[in-house]
Amino acid sequence: MVVADASPLIVLAWIRRLVLTAVYGEVLIGPIVKTEAIDSGRSVQAEGVEQLEAAVDEGWLCIDGLTPEEEALKERMDRRSRLDRGESESLALATVRGLRLIVDDKEARHVAEAAGVEHLGTMGALLEAYMRGYLDLPDLETTIRDASRTLWISPSVVLEVLRLAREAKE
Repeated sequence: MVVADASPLIVLAWIRRLVLTAVYGEVLIGPIVKTEAIDSGRSVQAEGVEQLEAAVDEGWLCIDGLTPEEEALKERMDRRSRLDRGESESLALATVRGLRLIVDDKEARHVAEAAGVEHLGTMGALLEAYMRGYLDLPDLETTIRDASRTLWISPSVVLEVLRLAREAKE
């Protein structure tokens, strides 16, 4: 199980590559992330939101409220950082429950690192999907290209992911 922030879910659903269940099994989100990724997506008829709704119905995208300890940590992060509420919620869930976090925001990744939370971004999750055989190299390349149309991805990150994928193939 991993915890996901809204942006990786939105991007992967939008490009029709919601591979997280294949790679990680269950994916945990909090109520704020659900609102950001699913409820808001539904209200604007966002591309791919039906995949997220189906994932909830199928039971692998799990929505859980925060414990008092998680809520207190989230509130501290809200006060002490520039993270949005969904990022601090996801970080609190991952921190307290000892789970890996999938998040793209740079500051959220820095806070996760400082808190000792194992984390990766959408590109890292796609690389893991490739390494575990859920995507082949042409699929990975196409998926990265498609994701780049909706999410700004550093060219150096793209090059590194593709380098690692090609080296693993050899």
